Amino acid sequence: MIRLIPPWLTAHRAVLLALGALAIAAFVVSASDSEFAYRPDELALSLLISVVVSGAVTYLCAAVVRVPPGSDSWLITALILFFVLPGASDSAAAVTVAVGAAAAACSKYVLAWRRRLVINPAVAGAVVVYALAYAEVGSIAYPVWWVAAEPLLYPMVVIGALLVTALREWRLVAVFLAASLVTVGVLELTEGGQSLQFWYTSSPTFFVAAVMLPEPLTSPTVRVHRTIYGALVGVLMYWQVSIPISDAFTLEFVPEIALLVGSVYAFAVRLFTRTSADRRPRLDLVGPAPAGTESDTSPAEGVKAEGVKAEGVKAEGVKAEGAKSIAANTYELVVDGRVPLDFVPGQWAMLSAPEWSRPLWRSSRRVFSFAEAPGVVPGRFAFTVSGEVSPVKAGLISGSTGRVFLDSSGGDFVLPRHRSDRPIVLLASGIGITPFRSMLRSALAEGRTLDRFALIHVVRSADRMVYQDVLDAAEAAGADVQVIESSSLADGFDPRSLGLALDSTVVLGGAAHYYCSGNPRFVQTTAHAIRRFDPRTRRAFWRVHADAFLGY
Repeated sequence: MIRLIPPWLTAHRAVLLALGALAIAAFVVSASDSEFAYRPDELALSLLISVVVSGAVTYLCAAVVRVPPGSDSWLITALILFFVLPGASDSAAAVTVAVGAAAAACSKYVLAWRRRLVINPAVAGAVVVYALAYAEVGSIAYPVWWVAAEPLLYPMVVIGALLVTALREWRLVAVFLAASLVTVGVLELTEGGQSLQFWYTSSPTFFVAAVMLPEPLTSPTVRVHRTIYGALVGVLMYWQVSIPISDAFTLEFVPEIALLVGSVYAFAVRLFTRTSADRRPRLDLVGPAPAGTESDTSPAEGVKAEGVKAEGVKAEGVKAEGAKSIAANTYELVVDGRVPLDFVPGQWAMLSAPEWSRPLWRSSRRVFSFAEAPGVVPGRFAFTVSGEVSPVKAGLISGSTGRVFLDSSGGDFVLPRHRSDRPIVLLASGIGITPFRSMLRSALAEGRTLDRFALIHVVRSADRMVYQDVLDAAEAAGADVQVIESSSLADGFDPRSLGLALDSTVVLGGAAHYYCSGNPRFVQTTAHAIRRFDPRTRRAFWRVHADAFLGY
């Protein structure tokens, strides 16, 4: 299914399209169903207020702090609040929408820690409205989550399923849905009075699952914490318990409060894990390192094992020249963050290049894999281009984009935490070699022998070969390295070709871990071949790791 996702469909574009389609469905239902809560004109006014106020306040706050806003994130926030806050059926509802949109926009700049969001802005706007309504401030109304109306159930399920598929977030959504169902079941057994129909027709279960939970900047970035996060929100949304806070206030876990707790949990995880992305560092593009410096030495040289640090390269004062071409349609991005980047080899990074004039449809964010060992300065990323080049990549290549921000980093495409004698098989197609370069650079920097590593890099043509110096160093350290030129294998191995490429005695006898990285077709086809080549991985599914490059 992943291979059907077009490269231009980034996560933010997918969410925008989904919310737009759901808004159209809402207007159609409103116009055709006389019993719907709001008339089309009331929905139109609510949408207009949410979009205008969110955009105006966002750009005002951005001008104050002198940082361009995300070109599409504020619109996504406005559309979410359109479905959460009441339709503009009267002046009180209109004021409620305006207050919620303004609060959400301000939260991006006020509720921030080291330039990183603490709370999902849409959640912040809904919580502010909830608090003001609870305190009976003016005529502010409560969030009503009218998107949970029964006539919108089928559009929400279909659109939500497509969105979750595009975002590749089925694991998180499944955990959330399971946790919420279990909570409803437990309450039915202990207290009674629960309704499964209410769960799927009269509560915003599917909207929260598909649209709000996967928000990338305020949710955890590794699997174990994402699982806890999804379960936590699922339980709290349906945990019908009121907690007295004071004589005047009782905490009830309405959807916005449950999502608030989830955002706080994600923030606490960031505080304790402490990666470079927590500071949202600015990364300046720098030119290629001069000859004889660290980038021209073997990967094991110029780097220290503890707190890996480059010796001999200082990026300060080096003129930005854009991403450099390292192979056909392949570019390397060299960046200086003034401080070493902290991550686990194999993880991804979300980079943004915000601009004041960027159109809404042109997202300022892209996801790349780290190509350098942790702590090495300068840092490196690599990417390919094909067809029409995205504005972000075009700016990086030309050098017109002189700096990017590291918005987030994470992922579980990493080597086993506990070292063992089990073989490690790295299978890459094209630019999918990038996370493996990071893994190998880190292992070489620590002085480790690589005799349990087998790496196969498939390229469509000889002019696409990259990082041969690192592969040669890995081979010298004991790794079994193969570079295969094959246009057919670049789209995936079959069991026979995989068996011919690998030493079956070593791999099958040692319960190997397999890592597949590259285009979606290569990853899916190769992962399927691995399960046939090594049948034990059908049960030990955790030994097959995949990292599909979707338009990197």
